[in-house]
Amino acid sequence: MKCTLILFMCYLTGRAHGWRYYPSTEPKNWTQAREWCREKYTDMVAIQSQEENDHLVSLLPNRTESPHYWIGITKSKKSDPWTWVGNNSTWIGNQSWATNEPNNNHITEFCVEIYVNNHKENRGKWNDEKCSNLKYPVCYQAQCNQTSCDRGRCRETIDNIICLCEPGFGGDSCQTVLGCPPLSRPLYGGPNCSDQIHAFNSTCPVGCPFGSIKLRSGQVTCSSDGTWHGSTPICTNYKHALMALAGCGAFMMSCIFFLVMKRRKNKKLSQQREHEEDIGSGNEPHS
Repeated sequence: MKCTLILFMCYLTGRAHGWRYYPSTEPKNWTQAREWCREKYTDMVAIQSQEENDHLVSLLPNRTESPHYWIGITKSKKSDPWTWVGNNSTWIGNQSWATNEPNNNHITEFCVEIYVNNHKENRGKWNDEKCSNLKYPVCYQAQCNQTSCDRGRCRETIDNIICLCEPGFGGDSCQTVLGCPPLSRPLYGGPNCSDQIHAFNSTCPVGCPFGSIKLRSGQVTCSSDGTWHGSTPICTNYKHALMALAGCGAFMMSCIFFLVMKRRKNKKLSQQREHEEDIGSGNEPHS
């Protein structure tokens, strides 16, 4: 058994990327198992998907009888959800548990072992167990570190690591600044916005074509998808502006003329009304 485990460990540590798995050669209770994993490696193994679960089982040596292997999922009391160590994930696949498990058979079965026997229907399945029982722990050594991703979060997968980049960054290590293409100078003008690629979240004032008048300002912002978004200006050419101005002038003159004529008419009506009131009262109009 010891030789098998040594060969197994050599096989695992030869992998260049992603999780590296390390089993213990001595059975321990769950608490001791986790302490051993954290002291020597990163932690007890945490499984993120059914695919990872199946991959781990394919690497572990067969065991025809108990003890099997502790994995890093547990809870503190019966009503708690099952939670993985390290990332607090509560992922539990539909195919995870063995038949009729978890059954909390001994009331305090708050830790989990994974079967690695030759029985096809149970291999790779989980069973809840008392944490004081002795099992072989499986540990992992994380490959992600602070330099794995320049501007992103590192995630470990089977035989690989991937970088989940921040908005505006791309590339295998999130090392590439994503940007928007230069703006069209004839339309937008301004060398600051038309001579270079702009980084995510940068802004540019938007102008009007040469020979036109800007009636309202505009500004665009470079989005994380590499496109410009924002408000466009309202532009007009000089001919239309002069025509509009002339139209406004003519309209204003018409308005002034209308107001003058109306004022004269009102004044004349007022004088006529006063004359009629004087005659009605018997007063002679003043000469």
